Amino acid sequence: MSHLPTPQTLRSGEWMTPRQVSAATHYALQTLANNRSLGIGLPYIKLPTGRIWYRRADVEALLGGAVAA
Repeated sequence: MSHLPTPQTLRSGEWMTPRQVSAATHYALQTLANNRSLGIGLPYIKLPTGRIWYRRADVEALLGGAVAA
């Protein structure tokens, strides 16, 4: 992604925090962190503050079987 989402976009529901992704996918938070470190799994963005966000559409695609993680 060439630009970061705005705070309004992040709060709009289009993006999910690691905790929300963990709850939806039943992946442990550490598994999500390990996948990020290894460069595998769901695409994500990291804000300058260090916060991680996942696009809801990517999580839904994973849950629908369209994305291998």
